[in-house]
Amino acid sequence: METERVRGNPAGITNTHVAQNIRTARQAIGMDLRTMSDGLKAAGRKLSTSGISKLEAGDRRVDVDDLTVIAYLLRTTPAALLTPPDEQTTLTGVPEEYEPEEIDRWMRGELVLTDEGLFNYWQQEWVICTDRIHHLETTLAGMTAPSKDDPAKPSAHPKTIAAYQERLETARARARVIQERGVQLDPEGRVFNAADYAENYADTHRPGKTTARKTLS
Repeated sequence: METERVRGNPAGITNTHVAQNIRTARQAIGMDLRTMSDGLKAAGRKLSTSGISKLEAGDRRVDVDDLTVIAYLLRTTPAALLTPPDEQTTLTGVPEEYEPEEIDRWMRGELVLTDEGLFNYWQQEWVICTDRIHHLETTLAGMTAPSKDDPAKPSAHPKTIAAYQERLETARARARVIQERGVQLDPEGRVFNAADYAENYADTHRPGKTTARKTLS
């Protein structure tokens, strides 16, 4: 006797993430189920209010055509709906070894989840971060220098100095995160090799200038 044929694969964890993200995005803009159903119908994707409820509960799969329409209706992006919520990193078919930031950037198309893709991403982030730290340190040095009008006071207002000090601490904390991940990816420290970076990105970056992220294909 033949076993019953199962049509397609069962919904996985990515579908669960999408369902949760859709509900969160819909509630965030105050859209009710009827309005969403009407919007889907207007776009040629019929889905009743009960169907949307099942979708948001994870009991109904989300196909790619519905995904793009829903993302547009909810004023978000397909990538945002696909990205695991709450710093989670589990996706169907993707190993659980990646950082939330890496999954997020992968979803945005800013890196590929390969050894080379991760190396290039974190090396670029390191240069961006060290450039920012250098800029903030230099700026703060000028702010805290004695005022020409009153040498007993700093050149900048204390609140301005405090704001820049906070930015500097944030940048240094970011550097520590990059260092930790960089050593995990390459214990030899090539992620932090400025000469290696300059050779790879000489046409897109100059020290002291903002480095634009390059989308990897």
